[in-house]
Amino acid sequence: MSALERRCRWLLRAYPAWYRRHRAGEMLGILLEASPPGARWPSFRDARALVIGGLRVRGWTWLISMLWVALGAGGAIYGTVTFSHAGYGQGAMWMVQWPGEPQVIIDVAVIALPVWVLLSGPLLIAGFVRIRSWRPRRWLRVAAWAGSWVAGWVLMNQTADLAAAGEGSSRGVLSVGEMVICAAWLAIGAAMTWILSGPETRLKAVSATATSPLAKPAAGHRSP
Repeated sequence: MSALERRCRWLLRAYPAWYRRHRAGEMLGILLEASPPGARWPSFRDARALVIGGLRVRGWTWLISMLWVALGAGGAIYGTVTFSHAGYGQGAMWMVQWPGEPQVIIDVAVIALPVWVLLSGPLLIAGFVRIRSWRPRRWLRVAAWAGSWVAGWVLMNQTADLAAAGEGSSRGVLSVGEMVICAAWLAIGAAMTWILSGPETRLKAVSATATSPLAKPAAGHRSP
């Protein structure tokens, strides 16, 4: 396997598994055929077409869930960095801050927390709709989706508890609990991706596999 083919296969992971089962071979062939001889990397245009196409196929529910996970993980990382500074304490909107923290980081944190909270309710409902929770034999994905959502709230509360327990301390070091929380957010993101891995409807699956973004002249075939 050439370096170009290996990198193209990694780009194809932007698409969910069910789509790759139908179209990966064809899309990979188009990519390799469109690349100049000796190329080690796909062109920026083709890479962009793959990533954008993959995000479209995954759908808005997946995008919102990844934003929710990213905000939660960002909060955990923010807490981890804050706890590593001696003498941290409560700041704006019940959030912890470290001495001398830049204002831009404080502003981003103050915005991110309410956005995460506001996304939580719509995300839970959107997930149940996305996986068609009212259909038979969906209990596993329904339970996994609800569990992932609850786990996110537990992690947020756990981060707040760690902050309250050590407020004003001078430890200046990280604990195992903080690093576990950061890793747990990655696990939640992977779980939500698996839960939403199937096509929304059979019609969408047929429609999505009928066309490829690389088949467009702008991405897959270059004019001489």
